[in-house]
Amino acid sequence: MNAQHLDSDRFAPVARGESRWTGAEAAHLDRCPECRLEWRLVSAALGLGRPESAGIALDGAVIQRLAREPAQPARQWGSRAGWVLAAGAAAVLALVVLIPGREPASPPGLTITVLHELDDLTPAELEAVLETIPPAADEALHVEAAPLGELSVPDLERMLRDME
Repeated sequence: MNAQHLDSDRFAPVARGESRWTGAEAAHLDRCPECRLEWRLVSAALGLGRPESAGIALDGAVIQRLAREPAQPARQWGSRAGWVLAAGAAAVLALVVLIPGREPASPPGLTITVLHELDDLTPAELEAVLETIPPAADEALHVEAAPLGELSVPDLERMLRDME
């Protein structure tokens, strides 16, 4: 104990009954409101979790049984419910993937267009239609790399169109 307050390390052993207040400590506790507040806090904290601290009077047989048999952890509902949810999710996924008549999704950025108007055309007519479609930028014909004698009529026409 210093000149102003009791030693805080003494509160817990006294509250647990392992030690007792000296006469001077008890007198100081009677006249010091700060030490009295700390004493009440430490005593209350050490009593937490005890049935008597909650105002519950337990039968002696109940207290003996609690001491003899530790509490069992609660069964988690997740063990059985988890399997049910997983099976349900798998069933939904299978239905989405295996629905008959469903078109498979195309990759992002790729647009597939089917022109049913071309179904009845002959191969020669299809080639004529293909020649009217301009090539993509990465498929452009580089005529400067080929001699003029090796260019076909469509290549020459395409070259003339590009020059215009």
